[in-house]
Amino acid sequence: MKNPFTKIIWSSFVLFAVIVALFGSLLIYYKPERSVIIGAMVFVGMMALLFISFVFALRKEMLNTLSSLSGLIQELINGQMTQMFPVQEDTLLSKLQHQVIQLSELLSSQKQRYREESQEVKTLISDISHQLKTPLANLGMYNSLLMDEELPAEKRSEFTRHMGSQIEKLSWLMENLIKLSRLESGIIELHAEKLNLENTVLSAIKQAFPAAEQKNIEILLEADQEIALQHDPKWMGEAIYNIIDNALKYTLGPGSIRITLQRYDLFARIDVADGGIGIPSAEINDIFKRFYRGAGSNGTEGVGIGLYLARKIVTEQGGYIKVKSELSKGSVFSIFLPIR
Repeated sequence: MKNPFTKIIWSSFVLFAVIVALFGSLLIYYKPERSVIIGAMVFVGMMALLFISFVFALRKEMLNTLSSLSGLIQELINGQMTQMFPVQEDTLLSKLQHQVIQLSELLSSQKQRYREESQEVKTLISDISHQLKTPLANLGMYNSLLMDEELPAEKRSEFTRHMGSQIEKLSWLMENLIKLSRLESGIIELHAEKLNLENTVLSAIKQAFPAAEQKNIEILLEADQEIALQHDPKWMGEAIYNIIDNALKYTLGPGSIRITLQRYDLFARIDVADGGIGIPSAEINDIFKRFYRGAGSNGTEGVGIGLYLARKIVTEQGGYIKVKSELSKGSVFSIFLPIR
């Protein structure tokens, strides 16, 4: 590879030669005494030596600098962060070094984020496949049974009902998985508006009312004052509904679920309190994991998506969820949202 400084060096030599030639032309034109000519030639020779020394010293310094930069980049490629130039000095080289290291850290961060996202996609696909496996297997089994022409009408009707139930479960599961994947992939953008939080809670209660009525569970709402804050009513309503729905699943009827709205200086609080079976303290940190099903969930419908979605939606809007629970007495899910 051609040295980038070769052209500069040769250009400098040519320039120096031109200057010497002009100087010689002046001497010939003015015809000074011999002693003056000798002195001038000695002076030119000394200047030539100094110039050549300076050029080669400059070349060596530049090559050393480029070699250090090349070494810095190679070490960054190898995953090391060696400082080649003093960071205390405010020089162009130290600034360049800092920028190269920043670029390396940025690329490394992007690479790590890509790996994490790829792993999340793999995990999500695996989880979805696992969740779809059971209802699809059940549908296949009932379909095979219904293919029997000698199957009694009573059994045929029973299996048809079971198939309908599995189809409803599969439809519900797919709907929630689509919500989950859209939220995690960032396809959905939350549109926050300054609205009355009580109206959002009421829409969630309305959605949960049929299930509550079926189990003879009363949903009570307490809101002492209007709370207007920035939030996406659709998705926040979804999060609140998921928490209410979870309370309904684990509360035996007749019973009640109490929802309380409170306003503080910096945040609003929504409490959803139930009188259900409670959550073991060892599981409190796990209940918001995707597809997590606690030990007490046997026999209860669900696949472990609702609370995961609720926390993700609340977190996306700058809030968080806390849980207090006591076995056989119930749980309180508290949503905290910032007031902006």
